Amino acid sequence: MTKLSSSGNEMRLYSTEGERLYLNKAERARFLEASKDENREDRLFCEILHFTGARPSEVLELTPDRISMSEQSITFRTLKKRKQDRYGNQKLPEYRSVPVPSSLLDNIDLVFDLRRVQRIGKESHLPLFTKHRASMWRMVKKVMNRAGIKGKQATSKGLRHGFGIAMLSGEKPLPLHILAQLMGHSDTETTEIYTQAVGEEKRHLVMQAWD
Repeated sequence: MTKLSSSGNEMRLYSTEGERLYLNKAERARFLEASKDENREDRLFCEILHFTGARPSEVLELTPDRISMSEQSITFRTLKKRKQDRYGNQKLPEYRSVPVPSSLLDNIDLVFDLRRVQRIGKESHLPLFTKHRASMWRMVKKVMNRAGIKGKQATSKGLRHGFGIAMLSGEKPLPLHILAQLMGHSDTETTEIYTQAVGEEKRHLVMQAWD
């Protein structure tokens, strides 16, 4: 099954039993629709996960000063990377900027009064979301269940993998080095796993036509 070893850790798109570990296009759409039944902040949290491919922990530490209305982008501090280089030296924090739809920025503004907060500046360094990671994890699972998404792919990681595949599945797929930047990968070797899944996803869609 498709898998890739990166920096000593195996990243998989299928379990050892052959179960899919990423959300397909239909599941991602259902997840977004099901999130509308949550309160405003939780719904927005789901939307950010969907449109950026960010990890929940990265979204939870998001602050107003990392959101650009003019450039229509959100900047995340990239987590899950080694804190030391190969020589044992402490590495500086790494950040990545992800372009997002203007509608998502409008929703952030409506929920958190973003434009006013940025204009005043006093609270621009404070996290937007105040709930704990475990609470948001349970909320995401609840939305997945309401959307009818069952199996090992029904996780925030499955949503992140689905984002990576979606970026390569359109009429104009993103270059791998750009996708690697958007997802916070150290190099394109890790990102290449999604190119293999794109082919399998397209085959699945074709085969559905004969059912």
